[in-house]
Amino acid sequence: MQRPPALPLSLVVSGFRTPLHRFGIVSRAAQTLGITYADSFKTAFDDLGATSRALAAARGPAELVAVQAAYLNRAGARATARSAAAGDMILGLTGAFLRPKAALDGAPRPGSAQT
Repeated sequence: MQRPPALPLSLVVSGFRTPLHRFGIVSRAAQTLGITYADSFKTAFDDLGATSRALAAARGPAELVAVQAAYLNRAGARATARSAAAGDMILGLTGAFLRPKAALDGAPRPGSAQT
């Protein structure tokens, strides 16, 4: 007895191509996210070093507060940009990860209307 074409094939029948493809999508996204965070942290540590040198060279309390406020503004902007980039990456990952197998192959899905 043959299955009707509208039913999805099981993992045993379709093989391991789909799970491996999904793992590839996730691993590439994790690598990109890791690179983004590492770059952001490197920039933050460089900025922290420059800020500490500026604090050591400060001559008065007003200058100390100005240097600290500028650092906090830069750190907040970096965190906001990093969070937005991570959110966009994760949103794109879910779209690619949840796409049906037939859409990955470029073939029409079984049971879909073809006009």
